[in-house]
Amino acid sequence: MNPLLPFSQGPVRTLQTMLRTIAHVDHSIPFLRPTGEFDEATLEAVMRFQKCRGLPVTGVVDRQTWDAVMNAFLRAWGTISPPDTLSLFTPATPDVHPGQASPLLPLVQEIFQALSRKLADVTAAPSTGVLDEETAANLRWLQARAALPATGVLDKNTWTMLVRLFDTFAAVPPPARPDR
Repeated sequence: MNPLLPFSQGPVRTLQTMLRTIAHVDHSIPFLRPTGEFDEATLEAVMRFQKCRGLPVTGVVDRQTWDAVMNAFLRAWGTISPPDTLSLFTPATPDVHPGQASPLLPLVQEIFQALSRKLADVTAAPSTGVLDEETAANLRWLQARAALPATGVLDKNTWTMLVRLFDTFAAVPPPARPDR
């Protein structure tokens, strides 16, 4: 299910799904299991939500409460959803050969700098925007280990392997989610 579109499952389940998402960032809201039934747990979650937001604590989901839940859901989803990915290589993106300049290369060089702090065989080449010999050597090293032709050329397959390597060794892990 797409968390941004919980509305296809009925209004109570939609409400429960939104409150559950809010509970990931607002720990005063109980963590609901969307059942589609407006049960005691749902009533408690609605009342706690109303109290925390300064709304009349009735347990009734009127327009004011619904709008507040919707706004809080959208903010919570923006907080817990994964960030958008960056697609640098489209079908029209040309490969970058040694000696060429490219706006992609400063990012590639920064990634190699981060990897050099974790992997002994990676060189911390300066971020020049040119596919210099140090960057080409890093690319060849990566290509050899990824069973790609070790050309030193930055292409889509090499970029994909570089991203995987960065995600494995240098990316900052996401914060732990509460156990619920």
